[in-house]
Amino acid sequence: MLLINQNQSIMKPLVIIFLMCSLSLYSQKPETKTILDNEYSVNYKKENNEFEICKKTDNFLECYKYIIENKDEFSFMQALDSVTKLAIHTFKYKFFDKEYKLEELSSIDYSKITISNTEEEFNNLKDNGMELKLEDAPVSLPTFKITKTDSTSYEMTINEKSIKFTSVKDIASKTDEFKADILKALKDSIDKTTTTIETSFKDLLGDLYNTSIAKTEDYVYLATETLSDSSNPPVKGNYNFYYLLKDKNIHVKVCKVEDKESCKVYGPYELSISENEFVNSITNQHKVFQDGNKDNQTAIGKVYYMIVAKKETKKIDIVKKEINDSISNIFEKIENAKNTFSGQFVINKKVPLYKNKLLKKRWYWLDKYSKPKIHDDIELIVDSVNIRFFNNRADNITIVGRLSNDKDNTRVFTNRNYSLPLREFTHRVQTNSLVDKNNDTLTYYYDDILDYLPYKKYNYAVKNGEIKVRVGDSIKAVERKIGDYFTGIFFSDFLGLNSNNSNSLIVAEGRIRIPWHLRNYRKATLFDNITAYASVNLFSGFENSSRKIELDDTFDADETSEANAQNFTTDNFNLLSNNNIDAGVLVTPYTFEWKGASTFIHLRYGLRFIRTGVEYNLKEQNTIVVDSVPTIQETIVERKGFQVFSIGQEAELNFEIRPQSSVGADVTVGLNWFRATGTNKNDVDFSTTNNSPNLKVMTNIYALTNSEDSNSGVYFRLGGHYNLGTYKVFPQIMVGYATNLSSFVNKLKKED
Repeated sequence: MLLINQNQSIMKPLVIIFLMCSLSLYSQKPETKTILDNEYSVNYKKENNEFEICKKTDNFLECYKYIIENKDEFSFMQALDSVTKLAIHTFKYKFFDKEYKLEELSSIDYSKITISNTEEEFNNLKDNGMELKLEDAPVSLPTFKITKTDSTSYEMTINEKSIKFTSVKDIASKTDEFKADILKALKDSIDKTTTTIETSFKDLLGDLYNTSIAKTEDYVYLATETLSDSSNPPVKGNYNFYYLLKDKNIHVKVCKVEDKESCKVYGPYELSISENEFVNSITNQHKVFQDGNKDNQTAIGKVYYMIVAKKETKKIDIVKKEINDSISNIFEKIENAKNTFSGQFVINKKVPLYKNKLLKKRWYWLDKYSKPKIHDDIELIVDSVNIRFFNNRADNITIVGRLSNDKDNTRVFTNRNYSLPLREFTHRVQTNSLVDKNNDTLTYYYDDILDYLPYKKYNYAVKNGEIKVRVGDSIKAVERKIGDYFTGIFFSDFLGLNSNNSNSLIVAEGRIRIPWHLRNYRKATLFDNITAYASVNLFSGFENSSRKIELDDTFDADETSEANAQNFTTDNFNLLSNNNIDAGVLVTPYTFEWKGASTFIHLRYGLRFIRTGVEYNLKEQNTIVVDSVPTIQETIVERKGFQVFSIGQEAELNFEIRPQSSVGADVTVGLNWFRATGTNKNDVDFSTTNNSPNLKVMTNIYALTNSEDSNSGVYFRLGGHYNLGTYKVFPQIMVGYATNLSSFVNKLKKED
């Protein structure tokens, strides 16, 4: 702290800045503190909501007032760090010839150093050596000593580096060498001193805060311990310990039982503080308790371990919040990412036509045509092409053009038979046709009309939407973002079928569909997509509600017993109808496109996972005597429960109906079968009956409100499951709304 005393004229205004930046504080009485040989007093005038800082000089008080806007005293600790950095940044240090900011010291040249030792002093050097004299050297920094090794030789050590000299003249010749080493040693020392200054200011102002300003009404009682104070001789007394966990810190308040006004606040401590550090701090911070007393150390150690349990819970909560915030930030960045382009489209003005001459017209079967042959007389002249993309397909391709032998007659050609996955633009098998006046078929290839070319990137992930390409244009295709593959849906129990639902939301469902289109043969596609989904029933889970399997009461507390295991049995269908989590992954090995009905028919197969809550009552029986008659009385000891995990298979036929890009429906008919595979309690012997499959019939109807920018819209779900063994039905009638990725995650995130 000698460095501070050297520059009080500079640092005193900085201290005032420190105190003025701690104005969001709360105090009940004036507090006086001596800082840098100057006495400061702080006072909070509650009636005016005014905070006052005064510096006492010889003749008067120099006061600064501030109206408090934020009474949160913990904002002081948050401001302390930033203000400390500001003070260190603006602090000027006298270094040889002038004053420098600490950050400017790295640019100083060693030529600024002047050695004032004379040649006579070197010649008369004693055996114990001599200190090197530096003109205008900073105070309290390392000294450098030069020693005589023999009658003519000298040696100097700087930062463990030894420099040897053969004579006094040799010292003068090596001045540049050791001046640079001296400067580096001085700078290294200043870095350490700077850290010490920063720590000292935090300790000083932290102590001022803890003893004068900190609120106490939020502290929670922890324990009462007997400790010996620091008087001579020490006196034992009873002290109440209180704790407060706030803003990633631990605060401790200790009050003498007989004197509630004698409270001292300790800390703040980081959550990672060790027992030894905690005990030493409580002993030494205010010097209230006897140092080195074994009984004191034991008692304070007990308090530490009581806080450990509290701080571990706090650390977990902090980590959870940081993870949730991080996930939300990631998804928001994904959602708001700038557009990139997967490629670009250009069109060719003249397209060759291939003629299939009609050989024979049949009324009972397909007409007979000749093999295709390029038409030498007629070409298709293209003016423009409109393409509507959906799930990485060119869903609608509308070509506006003319035939070369009829240029005045504009024609419109559309892909009436099937859509085209983008990867198929490079395959010479995708065609469309028109019929001329002679009933001959004229065929054109899409890759003769459209070229899909790279633009910085090249892939087949094109955002849903529509583009128009004219002759001579190059139109970029916007690349799909990760969030575009995701649809988040919140379903509500609009019929009130689940009255225990407290938040009006019963199911949150996320679905992601990754287009694959491994191979396309006109209307048929192999491995069209992979679909994954997860549904969570928000009103159930581990909480008490009606959506759980209710088992018979048991009188045996041992869950592993033979008798009890017989009770832990249920129908497989109950696991489905009472689930709180439903998730699955489905692969689509075959897809058929029914273009006329704007429908894709998908054959899907995959795995399904469900989690179901189970509850039961643990009872005890006691015999009581009423009017000399023994009576058995049953009492519920505990309501117990666990979760059952089930994995099964599912095969389904899905009709994806898309008459428009913003309106559509999914109709699914399928079979699923599964059984319980485990529980979250390893000692529970749980089993199921009825392995009959379930028939699934489900319809989802949706209307998107802004199909160009998001998946937001209204969803309706109607359907259910029917067990083919027990003939039980699990209906689902729900209305919901869809949202984008980041909104979905933020809606699910638990707020503190």
